[in-house]
Amino acid sequence: MVNVIRRFQQPLLIALTVVVIIAFVILYGGPGARLDGLSKESVGKLYSRDVSPLEYRNAAKQFDVCRMLGMFDVIIPMAQNSRTMQDAVDHYAWNTLILRKEAAALGIHPTENEIAEAIRRLPAFQKDGHYDHSRYEMAMQTALLPRGISPTQFEEIIRDSLRLQAIRDAIAASSTPSKDELTTAYRRQYQKVEASAVRFSREEVSKSITVSEDDLKQTFEARKENLKTSEKRKVDVAFIAMPKVEKDGPRPEPEAIQKLADKASDLAAAVQEPGANFEEAAKRFELEVKTTAAFEAGDRLEELGNEPRISLAAFKLTQEKPFSEALGSSKGYFILRLKEVEEAKPLTFEEAKARLQESILKDRTRETLTLKASEARKKLEESLKAGKSFADAATEAALKAEAFEAFSRSESKITGADATLIQNSALDLEEGKISSPLESADGMVLVYLSKRLPIDPEDVEKQKAVLSPMLETQRTDGLLGEWIERRRLSAGLTQSANSESRPTAP
Repeated sequence: MVNVIRRFQQPLLIALTVVVIIAFVILYGGPGARLDGLSKESVGKLYSRDVSPLEYRNAAKQFDVCRMLGMFDVIIPMAQNSRTMQDAVDHYAWNTLILRKEAAALGIHPTENEIAEAIRRLPAFQKDGHYDHSRYEMAMQTALLPRGISPTQFEEIIRDSLRLQAIRDAIAASSTPSKDELTTAYRRQYQKVEASAVRFSREEVSKSITVSEDDLKQTFEARKENLKTSEKRKVDVAFIAMPKVEKDGPRPEPEAIQKLADKASDLAAAVQEPGANFEEAAKRFELEVKTTAAFEAGDRLEELGNEPRISLAAFKLTQEKPFSEALGSSKGYFILRLKEVEEAKPLTFEEAKARLQESILKDRTRETLTLKASEARKKLEESLKAGKSFADAATEAALKAEAFEAFSRSESKITGADATLIQNSALDLEEGKISSPLESADGMVLVYLSKRLPIDPEDVEKQKAVLSPMLETQRTDGLLGEWIERRRLSAGLTQSANSESRPTAP
């Protein structure tokens, strides 16, 4: 399909040229996918059919594009409650494949005009409240094409977002909150409370703690198996730079960007051939091979574009598989060869001493703070049971209580690094209760809730305009998450144990 934005804005001849480029990219799936396209492996099953690594990869790489363009209304439901970036990519990919199947079954088929309009509405392509086509072109040339995303593949991302929105809209039609739900939400957000707190300073406690030489030696003996240097690596790098763009100068044509992507993919494929020589292969493509200094995972190196993502990719290489695929970035493409691995080695006592000193001091400070706050809490509770006020109870325990002006979640004048901690803790307490010791940036804190102030029925009505959409969104998000989970179950999703077939998180 001809890219809809170009079809409406550029001559037919250019559009036809783009079709040829897109067809090429679809066939091979962008840099790094050519070898995947030849693979007979399956990364899992959906609806009783095998899912190839290429199909999975094409869905997974959309995650990075959505994140880059701020499409979090797509990422959040599709990535579900992921704990790691890899889980988020994995959930996104599988849920995207499921979404396409289910949307088709529901008769949801976004039109080309709807896709074009959705692209125009993306905040990333807006300037002064209006669609700016130059921003689309810039994103395509400097961010999307280098990641192996063609205009047609980008349209598929937009099509997926429209499919998801159509399902969300259907669910939202039955998500009107009740009066009780509005009142509960009002209390949580706007009802004010009166509270106090007692703080325990980490700095003061830390000053009273000493760590002896014997402490360090004993701890070293207990932990020495895990006290090691970080693994370091050296890699050879062939780099294909993106064309330099002067400020306000002409942008590179998509065809030029695609040629660079093809060049990177060709080199990545060439070095995988048996007996291939990295330097000779790079020379055929008129590229220089540079060797990095030893670095740790996530380090920023000039030879790797100062991008932690590229240096992390080096730590996935092995002696058996020393070459990377073409790693795209806004600066260009990197093809890596593992040159040297500097294994992690045990630290000597002298090398580990400073680290141990800091660790022991931190642990003992936390233990002392927790004990001190727990003992204080017990004394305060006994005094409160005897009928004393929280302020008097604190004074009796040689503590300083700080009373706060009445506050709510939406309005608070509490200051300090622990302000949010105090606010949230107080709002979740019962009247007359003291929190458990809470660790803050500065130490520990105990929070006491004196009372909850009465709510104003008139203000409840006034805030409905704010609360109703918020509750509708929360309920819709919850129901959408349940719908996705049920669809996963009905699709019979099973994932291959061979995780190497699936791409890793960007």
